[in-house]
Amino acid sequence: MMTLTRMCRMGCIGVASAALLAACSQNAGDMQKGSGDDANPAPAPSFSEPVTLHYYTNDNTKWLELEQKLIAKKYPNVTLKVTQEKELKMDQLVTVGDIPDFLSFSLGSFWDLKNYGLISDMTPLMKKYRFDENRFLPGVMESVRSYSDRGEMLLLPFELNSNVLFYNKTIFDKFGVAYPRDGMTWEQISDLARKVSRKEEGTEYKGFIFQHQNLVWKNQLGLPFVDPKTNKAATNTPEWKRWLDVMGGFYFLPNNDYKNLSFYKEQTVAMWTGANIVSSVVEAASSTGLNWDVVTLPQFTDNPSGGTQMIAPFYAIPPGSKHKDEAFQLISYLLSEEVQTAKARQGKVPIVDSPAATQGYAADLPGVSGKNMGAFLKDKIGKPAVVTKYDGIAKDVFYKTALGKDFYSGTKDVNTILREVEEEINRKIKEAPQ
Repeated sequence: MMTLTRMCRMGCIGVASAALLAACSQNAGDMQKGSGDDANPAPAPSFSEPVTLHYYTNDNTKWLELEQKLIAKKYPNVTLKVTQEKELKMDQLVTVGDIPDFLSFSLGSFWDLKNYGLISDMTPLMKKYRFDENRFLPGVMESVRSYSDRGEMLLLPFELNSNVLFYNKTIFDKFGVAYPRDGMTWEQISDLARKVSRKEEGTEYKGFIFQHQNLVWKNQLGLPFVDPKTNKAATNTPEWKRWLDVMGGFYFLPNNDYKNLSFYKEQTVAMWTGANIVSSVVEAASSTGLNWDVVTLPQFTDNPSGGTQMIAPFYAIPPGSKHKDEAFQLISYLLSEEVQTAKARQGKVPIVDSPAATQGYAADLPGVSGKNMGAFLKDKIGKPAVVTKYDGIAKDVFYKTALGKDFYSGTKDVNTILREVEEEINRKIKEAPQ
């Protein structure tokens, strides 16, 4: 991902929202042109005639509201008919035949959408509208292509689920331990966690806890979950044992046994990582006085992937869409610098290589002044692991079983756990629709 030397200093965050968005609007057209030139410009969306586009999504947050607001302002002739997954499940959607024109979902839903016939190759549309792949950060398009063995463009991601290490400064101060810093390894974090994991005056302080599902999906070592040649589990290996020894090893530190605790609610966890919870942390700091900061996500020593696996929600177009061209042009706008900057200012990590978006990151969030927010922009996308249609099954089994109660309670050793994970993955793959 982009380094801080390529960004303006985070002091630029103070730029007024209106002024920055105005600047972004001037640049957005350049990003949408793609590889067109003055002699042969890319077709530009006009939306001169009213059109209704059916938008299917599993997002039900303020981000959906922001998208709708931006689209309404940019293209007043476009009406979005929004269907949320909580209202109509995928199988129900297909059964009633109400095929959406485009959709957005979290990456974990990709294979379900594909199995239901709601994903199509967008390569022809990208060529037609000269969509510039170079707008994305390094590693994004390589990761996208890994989801097809035929080079298809089946998804276009729109933000990064970048990880950082959140830490509670109050706990470190209480025990006189130095704060974590950018660029640390998991082994170094283990040493820190050991120093702040203790029971004091009836309160248990945990040195480090992580969201299991998130870090399994991030898969920093870039390891395969399923062998694409045999469609069998590829998790009972020395490499996965190393991952489990390091990450699971945190729960065997004195006083750091696993408990499902919130970083910002109980405030007894010194360090935590997982999905981006900066909005919740900011709210907790405002109401409870949580004294927090962040550093870059720790790395494995000699990480062969060079980063983390891309986890990114994405846009896609079903083959049955009645308005593919209009839908793609709208997606292109949603991936423009203008929209990426607007979301970045509210804490969403941009997926485009845009100085405006990175300079304005988290600018509209209260209480982040003086925080190391640039850490969110340093979580590099690593070389993608081999992807198969059974990865969702394997990842689900791995984080629930390999990091489950039998493991962290010490009931079973690592070798037994990995063997059982392998057996469970293979069983579920055999039972899955072929």
